[in-house]
Amino acid sequence: MKNWVKVTGAGVLSATLLLGGCGAQSEEKAEANVKTEQTLKPGSQIKLEGAVNVRDLGGYKTTDGLTIKPHKLIRSAELANLSDSDKKKLVNTYDLSHIVDFRTSSEVATKPDPKLTDVDYTHDSVMKDNGTSTSTQDLTASLAKMDNPETFLINANKSFITDETSIQAYKDFFDILLANQDGSVLWHCTAGKDRAGFGTALVLSALGVDKNTVIDDYMLSNKYRADENKKAIEAVAAKTDNKKVIDGMTAVMEVRESYINAAFDEINAKYGSMDNFLKEKLGLTDAKKEQLKKAYLY
Repeated sequence: MKNWVKVTGAGVLSATLLLGGCGAQSEEKAEANVKTEQTLKPGSQIKLEGAVNVRDLGGYKTTDGLTIKPHKLIRSAELANLSDSDKKKLVNTYDLSHIVDFRTSSEVATKPDPKLTDVDYTHDSVMKDNGTSTSTQDLTASLAKMDNPETFLINANKSFITDETSIQAYKDFFDILLANQDGSVLWHCTAGKDRAGFGTALVLSALGVDKNTVIDDYMLSNKYRADENKKAIEAVAAKTDNKKVIDGMTAVMEVRESYINAAFDEINAKYGSMDNFLKEKLGLTDAKKEQLKKAYLY
């Protein structure tokens, strides 16, 4: 039996990790997996009623010719509004084993994840909790004070490399991926684009996916969040005719190549390469990287 364990901050309780398999796979499930592998589109959306920007990373190719296994690595936005049908789909179809929640304690308290039977949960906050409100009124006021919201997002992505809370959180995230022996791991933040997006970039890079593909996957958040972004921008526009604020909201809701490239540039400037960063700061040694590839590639 897996455990639903809430870990505050960036810590991880190793006792919550699933350390063993659950027996032989049924012929029916094996047949379904073969069919999935034959039809899977890399980075394809998992359509749910109560969550958006949910994607299976299965199907992406690595530079050495291997492929990420389907139903193993899933990125997502918040899960608070999952329907019963969604829960069944994630658990039964995608064999969900572990949820990693990158949100702050305030975000979790406001919209907690639903408890799923036999699915582990780890709260692994990527950012320090400042209790910031996300109401339309407060966002409008904050954006009006910002000189350049795009610069704010660029600096936020750089902080994933320089902030010790972020570094520890992503290190713990990789420990969870390495400990997972069965089923899929899903990680999410609120919108599923910044904290989860950078976490995904790290995972894809560690598995050997080329940088252009990593960026393409990152940019898909604009496609899969299009309706939500439009509603958020329209809500702000209904409160103000200040073009600076509306443009700022657009910059905050979107992902842009300048955001993720700022993180990559920071990594190269401080560590020389992504491999060095993964090894020196996240503890992903050559042996652990091979372990990761054996678990998630075929």
